[in-house]
Amino acid sequence: MTTRAAVTVIMVVSILGTRLGAHHGAAAYDMTATRTLEATIVEFRWINPHALIEFDAASEDGAVRRWTAETAGLTILIRAGWTKSTLTSGMHVTIAGHPAHNGSTTMILDRVVLADGRVMSNFVPR
Repeated sequence: MTTRAAVTVIMVVSILGTRLGAHHGAAAYDMTATRTLEATIVEFRWINPHALIEFDAASEDGAVRRWTAETAGLTILIRAGWTKSTLTSGMHVTIAGHPAHNGSTTMILDRVVLADGRVMSNFVPR
């Protein structure tokens, strides 16, 4: 391999490696488990790269805990029918998601069931 070809390969691998490492995965979450909680929305932050849902939910011991659910990217949410006003402070909903491995009150959202029964998916419906 010539020096020029070797340098080109190194540059391409470096650029691709940087782009691939820029986005996090779901390794911190137990994607084999789903936790479903009756929740009261505290705040819905319509932000990039992922919207965040802050909500309160009772734990097994009855204590109310503050949770954060990370959603898909805004483009996916929009295609799935979400808007920045889909969730508002004080709404009572059911939230299902994949909990963090470390036991913290965080999850990757799977779906939200609104009081009227509509299901808001975290993915584009097929």
